[in-house]
Amino acid sequence: MTFQQLGIAEEMNASSIKGILDAVTPYSMVHETGIIFTMAAVVYAIKHTVPGVILECGTWRGGCSVAMLLVQRELFGKVLKPVYMLDSFEGLPQVDQRDGPLAAEWQAGADQEKYFDNCRAAQEDLVNLLKQHQFPATEYKLVRGWFDSTVPGIASELSGHGIAVLRLDGDWYASTDVSLRSLCPITSERGIVVIDDYYAWDGCARAVHDYLSKHDLPYRIKSLPYNFGAYFIKRAGRGSFNEF
Repeated sequence: MTFQQLGIAEEMNASSIKGILDAVTPYSMVHETGIIFTMAAVVYAIKHTVPGVILECGTWRGGCSVAMLLVQRELFGKVLKPVYMLDSFEGLPQVDQRDGPLAAEWQAGADQEKYFDNCRAAQEDLVNLLKQHQFPATEYKLVRGWFDSTVPGIASELSGHGIAVLRLDGDWYASTDVSLRSLCPITSERGIVVIDDYYAWDGCARAVHDYLSKHDLPYRIKSLPYNFGAYFIKRAGRGSFNEF
């Protein structure tokens, strides 16, 4: 899904997109198609007045989160929806059996090129990136800690505000599960939920399927280009066959 497919192609040009990608790519493991979609989702939420903030579970060094800030400044002249950035800054938690053998092999260091010290990131790198782009503290919130400890509290804090775009990048079953259980209920109707690791890891896919099935939800899972992630739009039911 791209800017064109979200119906907001006129809002962004190639030069604007490239400028933001150049600024954030060194701080992200996400393929550029995923970063572009994330920006498009934010623009879509603002243009369609979807209530709530932007929230990312699994910020790492901040590439996607900062892209979601930069695109607002680029198109609207200011940040209209603050971005909440959650990460342990201690890497990924231990896999369990639901995550599958490939995840266990990866966490044991089988793929050193993409291991990134178990996806560990320094919080200072993200803070410095935010300072570099001169974002005031009112436009973002950093939340450090394991999701099972931090996400429920953030959900309570945001229960009266809602979430317009929820980006999940927690890799494993448990991380995805706690994020969906706590944050999807307070995501606004027509809000977009991005699942970065849906195709990458068995546990992530299982957590999504289990959540939707357990709560009898009709959300359609859609693929990002080249299967670099997936997403769904929170909608109680389709109003027409033309709705995506």
